[in-house]
Amino acid sequence: MAQSNRPIFFANTHLAEMCDIAEGRVKNVSKIDKFGYNSQVKTGFETIWDGNNQYTYIESAGTAVVTSSDSDDNGSTVELQGLDADYNLITEVVTVGGSASTNSFYRMFRARVIVANTGTTNEGTITVTVDSKSAAIIKPDNAQTLMVVYTIPRRTTGYLIQLDAGSSKDVEHNIRIVTRNGVGNAWNTKAFISLRGGFVEKNFKVPLRIPEKTDIEIQCKSDRDSAISAGFELILLSK
Repeated sequence: MAQSNRPIFFANTHLAEMCDIAEGRVKNVSKIDKFGYNSQVKTGFETIWDGNNQYTYIESAGTAVVTSSDSDDNGSTVELQGLDADYNLITEVVTVGGSASTNSFYRMFRARVIVANTGTTNEGTITVTVDSKSAAIIKPDNAQTLMVVYTIPRRTTGYLIQLDAGSSKDVEHNIRIVTRNGVGNAWNTKAFISLRGGFVEKNFKVPLRIPEKTDIEIQCKSDRDSAISAGFELILLSK
């Protein structure tokens, strides 16, 4: 691990190591912080993302088209982050209401507004469509997705180190983080949390190893309609 250029105030070794990773000073190691929100979780498990349902994954890699429910957003630029058909990382900036992407996306796990036509943020709901599916949604004023969905890239191993969830409503919530390696395979529950209002965090003393090409998401259900926020943190080791 590189030791140069580290601020002198870091006395905690673990903190210093994490900051080295965040700064890109550790070769082949990076991190992902996924956070999201579902405004209306119901009695069946739903993905924590900008839709109010279970996320539908892209089945065939395709170009991405970005549109908005408000024409004032046309001309804004949005950065798309995801994977191609070979599970390689790809990023592309696409214009709202403009041409489709030049890259073909097989997975998408984040989209964010770079330049807003209205000045500071998006006015309407921005939808990114791939393979006739809503691959990403940006709700008004958010300027980026709130989707707790990720796929481990090719030649990369993920290590899950933290999971959290919270709700302001005093009703029962069941939250789980699930993984699936390969389309058509079953979703496996890797951690399960019950919550009745408030906030809960689970730290993995021994990180959970997640192999390449594995889909990961957080799902939640509630005994009554409720809003839920959640997230997880991964350390990524690339070969």
